[in-house]
Amino acid sequence: MIHLKWEMMLMERIFATWSRLSISEQTSFLIKSGIFLSVCGATLFVALAASYPAVHDTLHNVRHALAVVPCH
Repeated sequence: MIHLKWEMMLMERIFATWSRLSISEQTSFLIKSGIFLSVCGATLFVALAASYPAVHDTLHNVRHALAVVPCH
């Protein structure tokens, strides 16, 4: 019984902490979108602009086909 009461108090504290940290749906969407776009940008940079030999050699023809990213 005491253990159950302690768990209830712990859950109430966790909920109180999370409820203070809650953000609106719009703000959550903006944060998630920003993270997603940052990951996409980093991926495109590595794929198209990095001079790391393994990536450059693998995507060499793609770079020339796009005619946007010079590699020589």
